[in-house]
Amino acid sequence: MEFLKAMTEKEAREIIQAFPVSPKVETVDIDNAQGRVLAEDLISGEAIPPFARSLVDGYAVKAKDTRGGKETNPVFLNLKGEVRIGEEAKTAVSDGDCVYISTGSMAPEGSDAVVMQEYARRMPGAVEITRAVYQGENICHEGEDIQKGKIVLRKGKSITSFDMGILAALGVSKVPVYKRSEVAVISSGDEIVGIEETPPFGKVRDINRYTVSGLLKKEGVHVTFLGHAKDSVQQITEKLELAKDYDIILISGGSSKGERDFVTASIEKLGGEIIFHGINIKPGKPTIYGKLFGKPIFGLPGHPGSCVMVTMRFVLPLVRRLQGKMIYGERTVGGILTTNVPSSYGIEEYVRVTLEKTDESRLVTPIFSKSAVISSLAQADGYIIVPEGTEGLEKGEAVEVYFF
Repeated sequence: MEFLKAMTEKEAREIIQAFPVSPKVETVDIDNAQGRVLAEDLISGEAIPPFARSLVDGYAVKAKDTRGGKETNPVFLNLKGEVRIGEEAKTAVSDGDCVYISTGSMAPEGSDAVVMQEYARRMPGAVEITRAVYQGENICHEGEDIQKGKIVLRKGKSITSFDMGILAALGVSKVPVYKRSEVAVISSGDEIVGIEETPPFGKVRDINRYTVSGLLKKEGVHVTFLGHAKDSVQQITEKLELAKDYDIILISGGSSKGERDFVTASIEKLGGEIIFHGINIKPGKPTIYGKLFGKPIFGLPGHPGSCVMVTMRFVLPLVRRLQGKMIYGERTVGGILTTNVPSSYGIEEYVRVTLEKTDESRLVTPIFSKSAVISSLAQADGYIIVPEGTEGLEKGEAVEVYFF
């Protein structure tokens, strides 16, 4: 296909998102479930709490029996016993009665509220109630937290530490999750050296290997670095052949058109297909997307900023789908621009920004830098998008910030 007959960002995303995915399922122990993606809806097999329980130390009562109770005119109730935490409540509360109860203890039958002990004075065989309570006060009813038979965690959700608490509460020790995706990462280019080396003039350390791998690992992906290939079809082909069993193949560098365009040649030599070469975006225009060994393959730009942006905008959504996630977009927040942002008409541009929270709004300040500059990525909170049909954005304009 013709090189850099660039398609729009929307067209590129639609093509990539059309790649069919069938995430595989495995079962893991609850101890290993955090950060994994739930493979099926979790339906509660029981109510939580399984019985009504007190939220405070105090006295289980019928709320109607406390009406009018106050410090200067307390209500007197008969003390019928007590329920300690971990015990079954065997004493029922009748009209005019109360039962002492501990925090977390089972509420006795007949009670519908608990008076905090701070508002009660204990006497021999009776209790003075100095504050009225309403029905349901200081009690967590059966199933108030989780109802039996209800969906409590949905398929496609990344399991958080709070979700782990739900799993534990329901006695779920084995969790069905989607298998982690396996992604192969390859660096290419005669100019690349390892990070432990002092680069000779004309060469640079391999940054993209680490930024791309970091973004992938944050998504829970297994990343394997297959090594560095020099600018030759033979070396790139050898590295690509090592990637045939991976779910996605990423190769950074060598995507720009020039006399030495070896990435596309290597993909085609192995029977792969170049679906597009060039997206109408800045940074990241020379991006390659294709299929190799039946798997998606991306040729990422060599400039670190371009490489990161393409990974975030185009690679990660596909990775999230392969991981079984239902939501695969980026997290955003609104803000107000602090200065003008010029842009070229006809190209979608990504501009790194910082965020500052004020009493009235969030202030969005652009960081103007070139695609080869890595330090601005570390300084930025996220980025904004300048649409391709505009010549820029104006100071004071409302924008959406995409978090890194």
